[in-house]
Amino acid sequence: MELLSKKENEIFIENFNNIYYFEFSKDFFHEPESHNYWEMVYVDNGNVNAIANDVVYPLSQGQAIFHQPMETHSHISDKRVANNMLVVSFSAYGNAMEYFKGKTFTLDKNSKTILKLFLQEAKNALGDIPNDYQNHLPLDFSKAQFGSVQLLNCHFTEFLIKLIRSGNTLANLTEKQSRNDVKNSMCEIMCEYMKRNVNSNLSIKELCSNFSIGKTQLCKIFKESLSQSPMDYFTALKNEEAKKLLREKNYSISQISDMLGYSSIHNFSRAFKKAVGMSPTAYTKSIL
Repeated sequence: MELLSKKENEIFIENFNNIYYFEFSKDFFHEPESHNYWEMVYVDNGNVNAIANDVVYPLSQGQAIFHQPMETHSHISDKRVANNMLVVSFSAYGNAMEYFKGKTFTLDKNSKTILKLFLQEAKNALGDIPNDYQNHLPLDFSKAQFGSVQLLNCHFTEFLIKLIRSGNTLANLTEKQSRNDVKNSMCEIMCEYMKRNVNSNLSIKELCSNFSIGKTQLCKIFKESLSQSPMDYFTALKNEEAKKLLREKNYSISQISDMLGYSSIHNFSRAFKKAVGMSPTAYTKSIL
């Protein structure tokens, strides 16, 4: 009996774009992203909220989600425990892939075993599995053990087929719950982004661009979640950082102004005095 051709395969994996195994802290998050290939995220430990198409999918240990090509998505820890995640990005074809759109899964013992075999074979193919989220270099199979790349394909194809056969998907959240959760999670992600960029001259336009969101919706999310505007929140972060730096007394006021991205020491002093009620100089003297 002839093997199926490429066109006759129910699922055909053309290539693997990325394979990661991450050990994240409880404060992990990443900004929304999209790409022209599939992505599977499996939570090996901890709890993660996946956000896709204005829906929040809470995932715990042993659960997975698939993001279809060009779907804007992000992930954020629930802030309670550290997280271990396996991320597999791949290009695949076949009508059967439609099954994975908008679905999350609780893996049974059989599916976990296949995924474990896949991970072991990834080590044979790559040596070390990448764990740097910023590393987007193509996978290097130049030193792969004999047959390991082919086995990678076989194991992952079997994994996908088993998931379809089992039909063990999680129930979607209600529309109202999803919208409320996505607003809170998006606000949390954007707040974390601001904290990491407190030394920059961040603007509303940049926030909207980075998170693929309109200005009106952005301001509405912050108003409903924090009762303040995005820029008021960012300014408050800058002021708290300024107070910390002033207390540490390692830098001059002019240096702190530059470090926090202000265009001039005058603008820094004016913003600081408006928020704190005294100038940076007066604040420094008050804590001596």
